[in-house]
Amino acid sequence: MSRLALRCLLPASALLLALACGGGDRITGDRAATVNQVMTVTPAVATLAPGQALQFTANIPWGGSATWSVVPASGGSFSPTGLFTASTTQGSYRIVAMWNGDVRYSATAQATILPPPPPTTSKPDVVSASGSQQGSASGGVQNAAVVGEAVPVHSAADASATRQVRHGYNPEPK
Repeated sequence: MSRLALRCLLPASALLLALACGGGDRITGDRAATVNQVMTVTPAVATLAPGQALQFTANIPWGGSATWSVVPASGGSFSPTGLFTASTTQGSYRIVAMWNGDVRYSATAQATILPPPPPTTSKPDVVSASGSQQGSASGGVQNAAVVGEAVPVHSAADASATRQVRHGYNPEPK
């Protein structure tokens, strides 16, 4: 090879090598000394009664909104704004917010749905301390607001046939 060809080949090779090694300034992927931003959901943990509603919020550092879901789907339902309404099915569920800008970004929270409360019953021979018991047209008893704890009721009639009601103890016979 001639000296002239060698002189031209050497600078051209150096230029090609510099370009092949990333001589440009491209911004792709994560960069050193840059803090990664994380999408989160608040509240991160929630406990709900059956049928209770709770607002979840997606904290998205890139802006935009999220699509909401619950896993498994039997846990309840979401409005587009993140308002969750718990089902009546007791259990532990995962709340998922997926960024609308890129489905690869999501965040989760945990929701526990408590068992339903036991049914309330009212007995005709028990009146609440506030006296808040109502009768129905069928003769049954309907509950109203209950204040205090229930006490037994006893009734008796006096000599004039007036009915007397006493709470918590047996009336004295006359």
